[in-house]
Amino acid sequence: MLKKAQGGTNAAVLIAVIAALILLYIVFLPDAEREALLENKTVDRSSDGDGTDVLLREFPERLDTVEEIEDKDIPNVLLFETTNAKELENINPFIVRKGWFDEKTKETEFAIENLDNTDNVILSFKAKEHKGTLTITLNNEIIYENDLESQTVAPITLKKNLLREENKLIFSVSPVGMKFWRTNEYSLEDVKVIGDITDKTKQESKNVFTLTSTDLFNIEEANLRFVPYCGNVEDVGTLDITLNSRNLFSAVPVCEDAYKQAIPLGMLNSGENNIVLRTNKGSYSVEQIRVTFKEEDVKTNVYFFEINDTTLEDIESGAEDVILKMEFVEDNDLKRADININDRFITLDVDERTFSKDITDYIKEGNNFIEIRPRTRLDIVELTVELEE
Repeated sequence: MLKKAQGGTNAAVLIAVIAALILLYIVFLPDAEREALLENKTVDRSSDGDGTDVLLREFPERLDTVEEIEDKDIPNVLLFETTNAKELENINPFIVRKGWFDEKTKETEFAIENLDNTDNVILSFKAKEHKGTLTITLNNEIIYENDLESQTVAPITLKKNLLREENKLIFSVSPVGMKFWRTNEYSLEDVKVIGDITDKTKQESKNVFTLTSTDLFNIEEANLRFVPYCGNVEDVGTLDITLNSRNLFSAVPVCEDAYKQAIPLGMLNSGENNIVLRTNKGSYSVEQIRVTFKEEDVKTNVYFFEINDTTLEDIESGAEDVILKMEFVEDNDLKRADININDRFITLDVDERTFSKDITDYIKEGNNFIEIRPRTRLDIVELTVELEE
């Protein structure tokens, strides 16, 4: 019986000791935690390691503004080709002959600077003397072989597939056969090579417009608008439009129709953008050329944090203040933004690395929010809402 009494006494002592320790633990808790424990509530806060309670901690990184992006007007463009006859070579008068004891041929060269744009090349001359058969070769191919009966000769067409950038003509006359006492001879004058040269330099127009990196980041949609007018509908060719060396439009357009061509955003560059209009045939007047933009909606960042009734009592009693803090990337740029705290607004306008604002009067019980609407680009390293005694 004695042992049972002693055992009961020891258990009672142990329970009393544990109760005393729990009581001491509760007494030495901070007020907010002690009240929350006794009232079976939670405290929505964390410790910053130095005794400061953190209600919110976020790392927003970059916030960009979205300003209206100016449309880019391109000057009217006139695209056309011109073709003119040009003398490619003028050869001095010469004589070719052939007999038993005398022979003379003539070699001459002429150049074509732009073979692709040269057409309808002809050789013309007059034959003052004409005995025998006249033979003319172009780049070792016979292009003419005939007995002339008059000094007037129809122009000889030089086929384009025989022409080169550097060309050689050889004039010769046929032999006399057994008539050793004769000499076949041609005296040629006004010898000319003439061709139609097409000037295509005005078939292309280049223009430049610029975009900032912020513009490019905030573009949601881009379009090219233009109206083509045709010189002669039947003679026009393909209208090609390239942007930064990538094809944007290639077709024979309907003249006088207004066009709206979507621009893939990947075609656009930060800085210079090169737009080129060209045609391969005919003439166009391209007018009302404009690159238009649609901006993205302004992106705002919203952050939420909770305030329970115990914490609110501490705030309202003046025991603790609520401080909004922001740390920026270190630079000297002006940082501006509108900050909405529970539908009440404050203005950020600093050029320093940190920003701090007492927002105690803006706080309410329950869910609270902070919305940041940038007015300049913001590079935010950290955003916190803290309780400070």
